[in-house]
Amino acid sequence: MSKFQGKTRSGKTIKNYRKRADFILEGQPNGVKVPSEDKGDLEKALKVFKRQMKDSGKFETLREKRYYEKPSAKKYKLRSDAKRYAERQARHAAQNDKRYGCWTAIIDGQAL
Repeated sequence: MSKFQGKTRSGKTIKNYRKRADFILEGQPNGVKVPSEDKGDLEKALKVFKRQMKDSGKFETLREKRYYEKPSAKKYKLRSDAKRYAERQARHAAQNDKRYGCWTAIIDGQAL
């Protein structure tokens, strides 16, 4: 066991510690297995499954497809998002603008 693997904050080792790799099914990116009948293994398998679903983006697509959205409503939403993004970028640019103006170089008493 490595230095940090399977330890709590107090430094004690966790009994029956299993890595995330123990729960992943080979060849099935959205499947998990439960190694034993222990309740802790079931909880960890559910946690791994939820993480896989979140990383694959299936929750977002499910949430988007829950209700029908008219094409005009989609366009309106995209336009308003773009407008909000542009306003935010302009606000950040205004905050970062130091108003230095134009730089000039003075060489031999002459401004270039």
